[in-house]
Amino acid sequence: MCIAFIPQKCQLFLTNVIVFQPVHCKWLYKKEIYLPQKYIYHQGVINMIEMKNVGLTNPVKESFVSSAASEELASYLRKANSYANLSAEEEKEIATKAQAGDKEAKKILVQSNLKLVLTIARKAIHVSKLPMVDLIQEGNLGLMVAVEKFNPNLGYRFSTYATWWIKQAMFKAISEQGHCMKIPVYIQETLSKFSKVKAEMEKAYNTQVSVKDVAEKMNIEPEKIDTFLSAYSTTVSIEGSFDANNGSELSVAEVIADNKATVEENIEYEELKKDLSQVISVLKEREQTVIKMRFGLENFAKTTLEDIGKMFGVTKECIRQTEMRALNKMRTNLASSCYAG
Repeated sequence: MCIAFIPQKCQLFLTNVIVFQPVHCKWLYKKEIYLPQKYIYHQGVINMIEMKNVGLTNPVKESFVSSAASEELASYLRKANSYANLSAEEEKEIATKAQAGDKEAKKILVQSNLKLVLTIARKAIHVSKLPMVDLIQEGNLGLMVAVEKFNPNLGYRFSTYATWWIKQAMFKAISEQGHCMKIPVYIQETLSKFSKVKAEMEKAYNTQVSVKDVAEKMNIEPEKIDTFLSAYSTTVSIEGSFDANNGSELSVAEVIADNKATVEENIEYEELKKDLSQVISVLKEREQTVIKMRFGLENFAKTTLEDIGKMFGVTKECIRQTEMRALNKMRTNLASSCYAG
């Protein structure tokens, strides 16, 4: 369905209305006019519109539902739109009961304002990395908090009061869940202040300012600001894939070079482990254990003679003699192998 955006003051005087696709339209007096299908022509003209055929409806009724990502979400949106809005008198009466602890009154107050959550979520989705379902859930939690805290005796409508709580719940969720790691609140507050100070300085000096200049004005070390800013860097999964020039698909792990490792070093290390295992294999089991613990081979950490002696229940002198005997045995066997070769 196409949408015509018409200024409120012009509605009673129009005889011809140009209807464009929604992407080409602009907001006029914040009014959305949804026209019956029989009056709509793609980029055409609607002649002789009777204003009784033009009605304001909730934005979730048609366009929002059709853009739903899943059937479950679409079903929820239709159900939320089915709850009737409360008049000022009804709202005050039900809110008074809710304030007294009436659970049914609280339920009615929440249900009648679910469309408010959807409207706010539709605007917040543009600045959020969270899916629409999560935003709606967080907004509903904020709505329930507003129901608990609302005082109908203050004279204003519930929607005015609930809007703040809904937005607060949504943007808190965006802040805490919009990144792969949770960013502490003090870092978010510092960067928010950083953005404001930077904008003020650039407006005053009419030029770009560096992070160092802003950090000095805020009395914060520039390195700390850089660290905070790095928390908002976009993350990429190492298992993520992309298309190569030849049409094949590569993962990020396949194109990231490890500058600390070389093939030659890895091969030498593996060969050294094999040689050590072969040399130690000529020893008895107890001698092998002593040598591995003394020199930190395989999965053993370097251990003192005294600690090894306690483990075997002997003195450290006994372990020293076992170590010397094992070393001599390995030297003799290695020399024999060399002469044999």
